[in-house]
Parts: sequence; C-alpha cells; structure tokens
Amino acid sequence: MNNDFLVSIYIYFKLIIMDLTGILMLSFFWGRLVWFFLSLTFAISLSYPSGYNIGASLIFISTVSILFFKNNQERLSFQDKKIIFVFLAYAIYAFFSVYLDGWHIRELDRPSRFLLVIPVLILLIKVQGNVKWLWYGVIIGAISACALAIYEKIFLGVSRASGSENAIMFGNTAMLMGMMCFASCFYFLKRQNSLWLVLSLLGGVAGIIASILSGTRGGWVALPLICFFILWNSRDLIGKKNIIVVALVALGLLVAAISIPETGVQNRISSAVSNVSHYVSGENKNTSVGLRFEMWKAAIEMFKDSPFFGVGEYASHDFKKELVEQGLIIPEAVKFSHAHNEYFNALGLMGIFGFISLMALYLIPLKLFLHKMEMYKNNWNIRSYAMAGALIPMCYMDFALTQSMFSHNIGVIMYAFPIVYCWAAVRWAEREELAKVFET
Repeated sequence: MNNDFLVSIYIYFKLIIMDLTGILMLSFFWGRLVWFFLSLTFAISLSYPSGYNIGASLIFISTVSILFFKNNQERLSFQDKKIIFVFLAYAIYAFFSVYLDGWHIRELDRPSRFLLVIPVLILLIKVQGNVKWLWYGVIIGAISACALAIYEKIFLGVSRASGSENAIMFGNTAMLMGMMCFASCFYFLKRQNSLWLVLSLLGGVAGIIASILSGTRGGWVALPLICFFILWNSRDLIGKKNIIVVALVALGLLVAAISIPETGVQNRISSAVSNVSHYVSGENKNTSVGLRFEMWKAAIEMFKDSPFFGVGEYASHDFKKELVEQGLIIPEAVKFSHAHNEYFNALGLMGIFGFISLMALYLIPLKLFLHKMEMYKNNWNIRSYAMAGALIPMCYMDFALTQSMFSHNIGVIMYAFPIVYCWAAVRWAEREELAKVFET
C-alpha cells in the first residue's frame, strides 16, 4: 500500500514537472513570436498597404495569452501605470468629445487605439522575447519605405512618394523610423556589431530620404533640433571629434538635398516661401500654406466660441461656413475636417481640456524616457531604447505643427504602439542588466 502511494506521488510530481516544462517552452517560443509581431508593425508599416495595422493587430490579438501565462513576479511599476493612465485619460476625453459632438460612433475608432494598446503594454512587460527585434523592424521599415519612395519617384514619376498612404503621413512615418534607426546605431556600436551598425545608419538616412521624396515639409522643420538632441546625448560614446565629422557630413547631405532639383526639396521650399508671400499680400490664399493659415484661423475662432470643450469635428463644418459668410476665412478651407495642426485642432475641436490631454500624451511619455536616459548615461543597452522612445513624442510634436497626426489611423497606431514597444524594451533591458549583476 505504501509503495503504491509513493508511486502515485512520483507520477503526480513527474506530471507536474512535465507540465511546467511544457508551459515554459511554450512561453519561450510565444514570447519570441509576440516580439516578432512587434517588429512587424515597423517592418511593413509603409511598404505594404496598411502594413502598420497587421503587426499591431496580431500583437493585440496575442494579449489574450495574458490569461494563460500569468507571471506574478512581473508587476506593473508606477511608471508603467503613468503611461496607462495618460493613454486612458486621452481616450476617455476623446470619447466624451465625440459624445458632445453628436455621438458619431465611427469617430470612436481612432481614440480607441489608445485603449487597445494598454493590454499590449501589459503583455510585453510580462512576456519575454528577443528585444532586439524592435531594432530589426525599425531598420527594415525605414529602408523598405525608402526603396518604395525611390521606385515611385523615379520609375512611376509621381510628384510626391506616398505608398498607400497620404504623402504627409508616409513622409512623417518614414522620418520617425529613420530617427529611431539613429538611436539603434548606439546600441550596435556599443555591442561592436558592425553589420547592424551599418544597416542602422543606412536606415536612418533612408528614413530621411523617404521623407524628402514625399515632399513632406512639416517633417523637416525640427529635424536639425532632433538631430542635435541625438548627437548631444551620444557625445560621450562617439566622441566630440566624431560628432563634428557627423555634423559636417549631415550639413553636406542637406546642401546636396536642396541643390539637386530631382529631390524636390528646393521646389517645396520655394513653394512654401511663395505661398506665404501670396497670403500676406492677399494675392492668393488658396495655396497649401495659405489654406493652413485659414484653417488655423478657423480653429482659433472655434476655441474662442467654445474654450472648454471645443465645437466638435462635425459641428465645425457649419461653424466654418459661418466664418466664410462673415468673410473671416476663404470657402476652400471649409472642406477640411481638421486644422492640419494638432495643437490648433485640439483647441478648436476639443477645447482647452482636449489641448491639455494632448500635451500630456506627448510630455508624460517623453519625461519618462528622458528620465531613463538620465539614469543610464553610460549603459547603451538600455539608453538606446529610451532614446528611441523619447524621439517618438519629439517627432510627433514636430509633425503636429503642420499636420493633425491623430486624425489618421496610421498616425494613432504609429504613436501609441511604438511608445509601448520602446517602454517595454527599456523595462526588459533593465531586467537583463539586473540579472547580470546577480550573476556576478
């Protein structure tokens, strides 16, 4: 009887061990698959129609696994909760704004992405994978976007490369991935991985070229400041002499981009100057820049009329018609659903509370990433991911000057998901460094 009991206990524990081993192996492979989905969000974001949706959708569907792979040791930190809170607050206020505007359900789609990305953050913090896949995805995404832009510009003869997106959204997204590629350079430089260092440099340049070929002027406005931020924060790693060399090379490339007519940069800059001149003189307000000025003027009038909650997107159409009748804006500005400026758009359509929620959406993640950069000044295994994360709100605050990025599906997804991706990468990189300390 005792022997039978001992055999039963032995079999019971053996089954438990086999079950745990199976779960661990499944978790191991599942984690890598999840982080592959993460990289896919970047890799085919622009080179495949709505490619950004594929990776984001797959990783969101994967969040159901949180119910099966419970890891009580990895709890959400206070900083994790800050990101969740700011996304949640923005989404809730956006829903409230839709309600005030007549509850058009289709308008819930874009802000809902800020809710859907919350379980993605929880999943990525709990499921370990190959964090470097983030870099691979960004590099492939930038290079493939550039290849597509060159193909459209040279072989198809289009005036502005755009892929399957609006030219502005294409150019801005490519620029974002290009800047993130430059952050990855320091990761591979520190690890002395020459192949991926070269590819990351190529990816950075490719992102800029794709933006140039798209003719998206808004993405160029703060480019010098963003590049200065990257170089200044990496000066201890690459050395001051090398920074000067890089700056001179960058200046040379800038001069070449402006000088070569085929790039379209010279024409786009001349066009902008001409548009401003015609607007100021009153000769012609119906130009690309002139229409933006008219839309911004309309947004300010909306804010004056409803400073707390804004007039709402659907109500703004009739409001702008009234402004036309009063002679305050030109009729051609009425057809646009947003102000082509995220700040004015928030003020006009969502009021001061909408503007505050927008700035929180930019500044809180930015502050968190900058804090991590400060914490790990000499540890580029962590700092590079934090820098990439900081570049996302920085780039978006630049893009926001001439485009309402969150009025487009790609604009929402390529902000919310990359913020979460980079934050999860920082958290896992921290754990890896902590594990090394315990090993020694």
